[in-house]
Parts: sequence; structure tokens; C-alpha cells
Amino acid sequence: MRTGVLVVGAGGAGLTISNLLTDLGVDFLTFERRAASTGLPKAHYLNQRTMEIFRQHGIADEVYRLGAPPEKMSRFAVWTTMGGEGPLDRQLIHGADGPGGGESLRHLYERDSPTPATNLPQRDLEPVLARRLLDRASDRVFYGFEVVDLDDGADGIVATVKNVSDGEMLKIHADYLVAADGGRTIGPRTGNTLSGEKNLAQSTTVHFKADLSKYWLDDRALLNMFLHPVRRSTEGGSGFVRCSVMPLSAPWGRHSGEFMSHVHMTPDDMAAADHATVARWLKELLNLPEDLKLEVVTYNKWTIEGVLAEHFRIGRVLFIGDAAHRHPPTTGLGLNSGIQDAHNLAWKLAAVLQGQASDTLLDTYELERRPVCAFNVDWALSTFFNRRAVEDSIYATHPPARHENDGASTAIAALLADTPDGRMRRARLRDMFSTQRQELQAHDVEIGFVYEAGALVADGTECPPRDPMGFEHTPSTRPGHRLPHAWLDVDGQRVSTHDFLGQQGQFLLIANEMGKGWCDAASALKDQLPVEITAIRVGVDACIDAERRWLEVSGVGKSGAVLVRPDGMVAWRSQEMDAVPAERLTEVVRQILAIGPNDPAPAGSEGSPARTVPSGV
Repeated sequence: MRTGVLVVGAGGAGLTISNLLTDLGVDFLTFERRAASTGLPKAHYLNQRTMEIFRQHGIADEVYRLGAPPEKMSRFAVWTTMGGEGPLDRQLIHGADGPGGGESLRHLYERDSPTPATNLPQRDLEPVLARRLLDRASDRVFYGFEVVDLDDGADGIVATVKNVSDGEMLKIHADYLVAADGGRTIGPRTGNTLSGEKNLAQSTTVHFKADLSKYWLDDRALLNMFLHPVRRSTEGGSGFVRCSVMPLSAPWGRHSGEFMSHVHMTPDDMAAADHATVARWLKELLNLPEDLKLEVVTYNKWTIEGVLAEHFRIGRVLFIGDAAHRHPPTTGLGLNSGIQDAHNLAWKLAAVLQGQASDTLLDTYELERRPVCAFNVDWALSTFFNRRAVEDSIYATHPPARHENDGASTAIAALLADTPDGRMRRARLRDMFSTQRQELQAHDVEIGFVYEAGALVADGTECPPRDPMGFEHTPSTRPGHRLPHAWLDVDGQRVSTHDFLGQQGQFLLIANEMGKGWCDAASALKDQLPVEITAIRVGVDACIDAERRWLEVSGVGKSGAVLVRPDGMVAWRSQEMDAVPAERLTEVVRQILAIGPNDPAPAGSEGSPARTVPSGV
């Protein structure tokens, strides 16, 4: 079997890049060792940048339909217990705005993106991505197959793939291989190591069913942490365990019926665990009645780590998702980073395979994504340790180790007491918990990442200051930044600048009112290079900056223009009209696509004529 791209792995990142390659018209084959999509909840938070990608490729509507609505994920809450009637039970320790803007910050998120964040566990997201892929490319996706041998040669990849059910072997010849296998197979075979913080903690994810309607504390709170420790009566011994609970599906809240819990337990605890034992633990940790029917559907042990691959490209092999980086779950950057890896890489593979660019363009994948993912891993590590520090601060003056099993209860009682000491403790704790904003409202971390070098033409300007706490976002059209969102009035319709991005690898040129020459240059480019550019001019005819937001964020003058890559990242901008705009734009595109000034134009497909959108979208 021969193909342009062999995708190994059909998790969140692998299914995303397979869908994008379908949109881009790239020949590919996807192999997944599992028989079906994951049944585990796993990652669940989908940030604004990920939803922008899904919006661009027609996936967002279904994700929003299934995902948690904003009002059901607007709060983050820390409680003592879920059940019980004692003085320390069901007490709120701390409440804050939830991820994605929450209640009081949503207007800032809406200002900066056309897409809100949402929450959809991976066990439900993967089928959405798989259905869309199978509807359009069912003959390219194979479940129950694993790669058992690999040869990366000068003429391409040769992979041996085994049918897990019957042992049949296939030989796959591919121009490139995308490793989206979580680092299980391709990384070790190519010698690509993952370095960083390993074995930070042991965690157990539990998917369970129960009627919690009588005990659920706040329907606005998607993620609930429980920190009132209890003595466990299991054979594993006594101790203090952190526990979280979140609903898994509509109607999202007390009536969900299905829930996910992360429980931090030691390997010794889990050694003898079974479904009944885990169910008993959960009820004890949450102080729920013993006779409550609680069914553990599945649970899995995993190790929290923060690691980064040494390489994102080795020869013809490119690494995305967990094969390239793994994060602690705090801030929810893992799956989102993997989907954004796929978005960065897919259009570049298409450009190379379809004769628009040289192979050198693929080097920019590592150049761009690895620094961003390194930052994300470090950020997740920081928020992971910060959460631990905040939670432990509750027991600062009454550490459980010194007071045995009543020490933590003593600390909780002191914290909640209506005394000067209790009020001091609560005020101090509010200050501590305020630092969790970098975990829950990492707005700029999610949408403000910057490529300082790569498939772009720098203009010599400095990067706008970034909020060290990761919250406040400053939109910019500086090359390497994400295209700023602005609502435009197009033939009476409210349209985002992001809505002009296509699915088939088109570039986007946004010119201002006096930038007609740039739009004409985009149309003329097809005679020089097989590249499609959608060109719009803001401020004339049917495309009006009615809210004047584009004027505020465009960063260029009335005759200037901004060139945006197929993945929504700014590749180049000009403050004003050039003396010979057609020549300048051609030079810029050649540089972005890694075509040298003396190299002949690519001899691939002729491409489609430039699409100008004077009215409508």
C-alpha cells in the first residue's frame, strides 16, 4: 500500500490531523492499534484556540452540541465533602470563575475569539472526529492495526503494520509518517527521547454512574475538588486523599448520571483494588451513604509527568500530541496542544506533497511548535505544583502528619470557625487561591502563543508584552502571532476575521481600505506560484469594520495588509502599499514556503485561482 502520509494513532491528535488532511486533499492512511476509540473520559477541556480550529474545519457545531454549555462550567469549587450532615460536611472552601472565562470574565474571552471554550471528555470527542473522518474517508482508516517495524529511507518510509486480530502483515510505503501514538512505538524506534519531570504523582481516573442529584452542590461548577480528608478503612491503610468529581454528559450537573473522578492514590493502594473497592473508596472520600448505588464503569492508573520530546521531526517522521509532549492535567494544555500541533503540521504536509513548497517547510514544524509546547509543559508543571501548595496551605498550622488522623479535621474546623483566627485563615487562603488564576484563566497561554521563527517573514518589531500570569491577552498582527479576531459586517452579516480562513490550505490576505493593490497582487500570484490566496479588503463596499475592532488590532495603515497562513497564524504584514506589490507578495510567499529566490517555481498542481470575497462569505 502506498500513501503520502502514514498517520500512526487515532486519538485526539491523530484523528484531528487525519480530518485536516482529508480537507486538504492529501492522500493518507491512518492506523490505530485499538479496536475502537477510547472509552476512557481522559482529557475534557477544549480551549478557545482548539475550538477555533474545529470551527474552521466544520467540527465545532457537533462538539458544542454535545459539550457543556457555559452556564454549566462557569465555576470552579473546592469543598469539604459532597455528602454528610456534620458541621464540616458540604462546606465551600473556595469558589472561583471556571475555565473559559467563567461568569465574570466571559466578556474578555468573547472579545478575543469567536468561539467559546467548552468541555467534552475525550471518550465523546474521539467518536465525533472519527465519524466525520469515516463519513469521508472510510477506506483510509484502520482500527486494530499496529506498527511493528519501520524503515526511514531516502525514498520514503516503509512501515510494517500488523493486524492485531489475525497477525496479517502489511507493508506501507509513505512519503511521511506522523507519529500520534502517544510515544509508545515510533519514538522508541527512532530514538526520540522524552525528557523532563517524570513520576510526579500517581493518579487514578474513575468513570462511574450514580444518582448524585441529592448531593450535588452547585450546578454551575463543572470541576469540584474535595479536600476534607478521611481515614480510609481499606486494607491499603489510612491516609489523606485528594479527590475531584465532574459530570461527563448532558444535562451536565446534578442530573448527569455519569461522572469522572481523579483520585490521587499510591501504587500500593491500587495493587489490590477492584471495581467494588474503588466504589467504596469514592463513597468514603466524598462522605456519601454506604447504600448509595454507585457503579464503577472503568478506572485506570496513570502517572503524572511533564516531558518534552528531543525532536519533533526526525527525517520523514513527525511527532504530534503525546508522542511529542506530555503535561500534568492542570490548565488542560495536553490535548489542546496536540490538536494545535496537527493544525500547524497538516497544511505544511499538504503544501509539500502537492508541490507548493519544498521539504524544508516541514523543518518549521519543530521550529515553531517545540518552543510553544516546552512553554506549555512548564506552565502545566507550575500550575500542578501550585495547586498542591494551595491545597496544602489549608493544613499549614495543623499538618496531618503531626496530628495523625484528626489533624486535617482540626485544620478544617479552624478554617471554618467564626472566630478572628478563622477569619484570618480564610483571608489568607483567599490570597493563596488567587494564584490559581494562572491555572483556571490562562487566557493568553491558550490563544496568545507566538512563533518567533519559522514559516513567516519577520518585520523587525518587538513582541508585545505578555502577561506573566498568562491571563491578559494582547492581540497582534505581528508575524508569528495568531490572527486577531474582529467582527466585520459583510452584506449585513456579522462575520469574524477567522471565518475567511478556508479548509483547503488557502492563505488569507486582509487589506485595509486603500490596499486594493495588495488584493490585485494576490490574484496575480497564481501566475507565479500554485498557491491560493483569499483576499478581502476591509472598509469598502460590503465588508465594513462596523465595530472598529479591526482598526484597533490590525496593526497596519490604511494601505497596509496582513497575510495569514492556512493555520490562522500571521505570516507577514506590510504597514503600507509597496511600490511593486505583486513582486513583493511573490517574494514573501516564496520565503514562507521555503522556495529559494533562484529556485524554479514548484512543479506541482496548478492550484486554484485566488478567491476574492467582496461580498458574502
